Order: sequence, then structure tokens, then C-alpha cells
Amino acid sequence: MRPLIIISVSALSLVWAPALAAAQDTFLPPAPPGPPVGVRAAGMGGAFTAVADDASAVYWNPGGLASGAFFGLTIDYNTADRGSAGTIALATPPLGLSYYRTATGELPNSRNGLVAHHAGLTVVHSLTRTISAGTTWKLVQGVAGGFSTNKFDADLGFMAAGSLGKIGLSVRNLLEPKFTAPGGLIQLDRQIRLGAAINVTRGSLISADVDLTETRIPLGDLREVAFGTEAHAAKKASTMSALTSAMRERATCCASHHSSHCHR
Repeated sequence: MRPLIIISVSALSLVWAPALAAAQDTFLPPAPPGPPVGVRAAGMGGAFTAVADDASAVYWNPGGLASGAFFGLTIDYNTADRGSAGTIALATPPLGLSYYRTATGELPNSRNGLVAHHAGLTVVHSLTRTISAGTTWKLVQGVAGGFSTNKFDADLGFMAAGSLGKIGLSVRNLLEPKFTAPGGLIQLDRQIRLGAAINVTRGSLISADVDLTETRIPLGDLREVAFGTEAHAAKKASTMSALTSAMRERATCCASHHSSHCHR
């Protein structure tokens, strides 16, 4: 009987091993992105890649830290129906320290929902008088359906500034980390985003962002186009407005005030 037991256990192992491997190779598209990280960026509808010059630049465009204040501290929390985002960032160029949390999906334990905790160190370099580059190296903990996975990742950013405005380019989720979830893996797709900001007056600007890559969501592929304005009405006050459009391949697209996403 003993040899029979050994053979039976071995047979079960052979049956379950391919099934487990197949589950691990199944990629689940994450839920649509939540609100933009940072209240200032949210007020501009996410058109912030070429504007980022405060501590939240560690997320939006690490290269933007070079044009910011000598010391910056950002603490904020953003929430919406489809998720939430919280940020604590400290910047004193050429370095930045940050923690931000993003949550997508209507339910924390939904099949495609993901809560990601990012702890990062940002280093920025001035390549020329007008061009800077930065990198945020980060440890990401992804929590999905009771599973927790830790991954290393990085974000890149470039900023070119001139008298008329700025141009920014960011590469987020450079290593495309994958997190264990019920039924497979949730991958954060690499996102390349281009932004431009034009100085209208000394205290006001208009900005635009466009995704150069598509992000997979359960309903298809998502690509965002965002527009925003910012005006400093007083020394310590500013007004912001935004228009964001989210486009999905072979779907009807929509645009509305504040950040929104388009579904079939």
C-alpha cells in the first residue's frame, strides 16, 4: 500500500502543477484608474505632466522637481466612485521621498480591484539649463482579493522649460510589476505620457496631456487626453479648471468636467 500512496500523491502533484502555473500566467486587466494623485493635479483633470513642480512631481514627472521650490511638502487625499488616492511627499532637490496609495475598483476585494502602496526615492538631475531628468525608484506592495505581493518598480520623467512654457514626458510603471490576485495576475501596464503647458500671463497657464500608450481595463483599452488651466488670483491663492477625455478603442468617447472615463 505504501508505494500506491506515493504514486497517488505524485499523480496529484502532476495534475495540480500545470493548473497552478496556468492560473499564475492569467493576466487580469486592472479596474479603470482612480482619481489623479494630488489635489492640485486633480483640479486640472490630470493635465499635470508639464506643470508638476511641487512635491507631487515624484509621481507625475520626477524631472519637474528641478524647477520647483527648494523645499516642498504635499499631504493630500483624493476619492471618487471608482477609487481613491492618497499622497505624502517631501521634496528638496535633488532628492524626494514619497509614499502614495492608489485604489481602483468599486469594491476593495473585487476581481480586478487593486490597492497599491508605493514607497519611493526620487533623484533629479539638471542635464542643461532648461532640461532636467528624474527617476523615482520605488517598492510597491499590491493587495488584491486578500493576496499581497511586493515588487520593485521605477518611474522616469523629463522636463524642458522655456519662456513660453514647458514640455514634459513621463514613463510610469517602467518594469510593469505584476501582483497576485484571485484567478491570476494584475499587471500595471507601462504608461508613457506627454504634456505641454503654455504661459498665458505671468500668473496663469493652460496645459494638455495625452497618453502615448494604452492601458488595459476590463472593457478594453484606455487612453486619456486631458486639458487644464491654472490661474493665480492672489499671492497664495489659485483657481483651476479641467477637462478630461478618456478614449477606449472602438467605443463612444466622452468628455466632462473633472476627470471621467468612457465606457461602452
